[in-house]
Amino acid sequence: MNPEIVLLLLRLVGAAVLLAFLGLIGWYLYQDVRLASAALAVQSQPLGHLTVVENPAGTPAVGTRYPLLPVTSIGRSSSNVIVLDDGYTSGQHSLITRRGDLWWLEDLGSRNGTLLNEVLLAETAVLSAGDIITIGNIKLKLELA
Repeated sequence: MNPEIVLLLLRLVGAAVLLAFLGLIGWYLYQDVRLASAALAVQSQPLGHLTVVENPAGTPAVGTRYPLLPVTSIGRSSSNVIVLDDGYTSGQHSLITRRGDLWWLEDLGSRNGTLLNEVLLAETAVLSAGDIITIGNIKLKLELA
């Protein structure tokens, strides 16, 4: 066999291997982006809701639903996930977090405290579906997905 033909065949095989390698990398990247976007879509969906069940001031109205995210801060400040404009609500009032399969409620040192089922929250507590959280004058009912 002619050495020029052998070199040409080796170049063609090398180019085919290189193209296959680049195609494999592209396929892995596509799969990774697809899985990441699916995981992000699941993570951004609310895992439950807090529904206003009592508010003497009227704003927010009874029946207003707030989405519950893995870390949900509640207070009067606009930096919170749930903003409650109530005179008895602190700027950073309380925090609801999901750890594993459990939801936890924590008072962030608010002046008027946080009530869980009409009991003043002294430390972090586990939440259950149907619990009533009172922040200031506003009562919120926990509804889990």
